[in-house]
Amino acid sequence: MPAIALLSDIHANLFALRAVMDEVRALGIERMVFCGDIVGYGPHPAECVQLVRESGAVAILGNHDAYTVRAFKQPDFIPSGPEALTNPVWAGIRHAVRQLDADALAWLDSLPMTAEIPGAIVAHAALHRMEQWPYLLNENDARPTLEILERIGVNTGFFGHTHRQEWFSTDGRPEEGPDDFYQLDADTICAVVVGSVGQPRTGDPRAGWTLWNSESRSFEFRHTEYPHEETARDILAAGLPESSARRLSGMR
Repeated sequence: MPAIALLSDIHANLFALRAVMDEVRALGIERMVFCGDIVGYGPHPAECVQLVRESGAVAILGNHDAYTVRAFKQPDFIPSGPEALTNPVWAGIRHAVRQLDADALAWLDSLPMTAEIPGAIVAHAALHRMEQWPYLLNENDARPTLEILERIGVNTGFFGHTHRQEWFSTDGRPEEGPDDFYQLDADTICAVVVGSVGQPRTGDPRAGWTLWNSESRSFEFRHTEYPHEETARDILAAGLPESSARRLSGMR
């Protein structure tokens, strides 16, 4: 089975999305999976949704995608007053609702919460308490999801949401190779957080994503250069909060 590219948390960052998709194609990888949060925070939600749709790739629902659909259906979901303009979450959702047409919003609304790929399952936040979008930040956070993976007989899960690249397992540390390459034992149960294309929070401004090979049970954390200053400029031009622009430097 050829490698699969896992892209998450694009957050309406068109320059980052294009750069990663170009690198994926340059590597000869034919399959991509989008792990949620195509919109939110960033300036180009409509363009990013269109590009993901045109790719024909599997995509799942993220919390910002779900919030945007809900805000379209229920406008009072977004707080009124200054918070709608200054809070980066609400400002990004408000911007997405204004930029997306009815067809794009209906497509977001149709996205599933999980998807199966060869040798793994994909979800945006976690497999436990999915309606609450829990973060996988440490071993305690990951334990319920690892238990679900074991119960359903799927040894590997891929997740987004935290905007960083990390893994959690029930059976020790995966064998680490050069350049962020990890080899899993046959029986190891592992939850892999794939990183953020559009707004990494690791101190590294490059777009983060992950490669998965189900035959070898190996994954690789990847990083792609892109002109984040241009996205920051467009964030400010769109009237979005300055904090969303600053985060593109990779700040946590």
